[in-house]
Amino acid sequence: MPEDVYEARQKSAELSGERVNLLATKDFGAKESVDIYTHLDVVPAGEGWSTSPFEPVIRDGRIYGRGVADSKGSVASLLTALSVMKEQGLESKYNLRVALTTDEEIGLYSGLCFFADEGLLRSDYLLCMDGDNEGICVATDGVMNWEIKVYGKSCHSSIPFLGVNAIEKAMLVIEELGELKRKVENRESKAPCSSYMTEVTGQKHITPVFNVTMINGGVKENIIPPSCTLRGDRRYIPEEAVEEVIKEFEDFLQDIKTKHGIELELHCKPGYPPMSTSPDEEWVRRVKDAASYAFCVSKEIIGVQGGLDVAYAVQKTEQPVCAFGVGNWIESNAHGADENVRIQDLKDYVQFLVRLLT
Repeated sequence: MPEDVYEARQKSAELSGERVNLLATKDFGAKESVDIYTHLDVVPAGEGWSTSPFEPVIRDGRIYGRGVADSKGSVASLLTALSVMKEQGLESKYNLRVALTTDEEIGLYSGLCFFADEGLLRSDYLLCMDGDNEGICVATDGVMNWEIKVYGKSCHSSIPFLGVNAIEKAMLVIEELGELKRKVENRESKAPCSSYMTEVTGQKHITPVFNVTMINGGVKENIIPPSCTLRGDRRYIPEEAVEEVIKEFEDFLQDIKTKHGIELELHCKPGYPPMSTSPDEEWVRRVKDAASYAFCVSKEIIGVQGGLDVAYAVQKTEQPVCAFGVGNWIESNAHGADENVRIQDLKDYVQFLVRLLT
């Protein structure tokens, strides 16, 4: 990715180094073409591993390592599938464009977004190999990160009546945000969630999500804190517009300010938008048929509450897109300690790709 584009888009991400993205093409003289995509970057290793996160370990029919499920396992399966096709003389029925890119995990602007903006994604269809193999994903939530800065007034902690404790004020804000959370998460999309989600939560469709995930405040134990920062994310369904999401948040916080006399500021940072492909698309049927054949079980057509950079791309390209990945993320613990994927899932995914393409 050009440095000027990277700096403009990722300024707040505090990253460094080259952003190297790959776009490989193969013309088979076919009538239709497909873009096949996933991301190469991974989240930090984190704590709690029983194996070295960056040295793959095979144990009990699974391979362990950071990124094996999200999303390097699908890259390995794709390379294997293309090798099998070449060795067996199998011609693809699609012209292929393979996009392997960076920075999806940052959630702001990835290599795939750059490809879309540059007009480099030009195929009839798009297969996103991100996500898991629980179902054929045709809808995702959009993601908006937010920050609330709550202000107080500092003073010596032995005479707190001379100041305003920003952390205590922030606690009131968090309590009030519970009402907004209940209001938001009571909505639902028309996109169905997976049968697993239905079994665990009772919900039948994907919903918006509101989370408070970070809090930071205070200077020293004996100083009344002058400010406290809350951060979180708001995931919104395809039926919601980000402008409406932001306005709802602003209006709710204005009521809190009036009710409690709290001084605060809200900053919203929209990330990837929602994704939505009609389940009746021919491309969806083809992906579902190939996946069901390879995994020997009928795969559902589902939506998920995660966000994907491919949603940004297809807003530009208007391509039909499905997301179908290599592992079961519940078992694989993607983004967590001991991330893993079953060897059999890798093999089945190879068969899925060969079936879909040939």
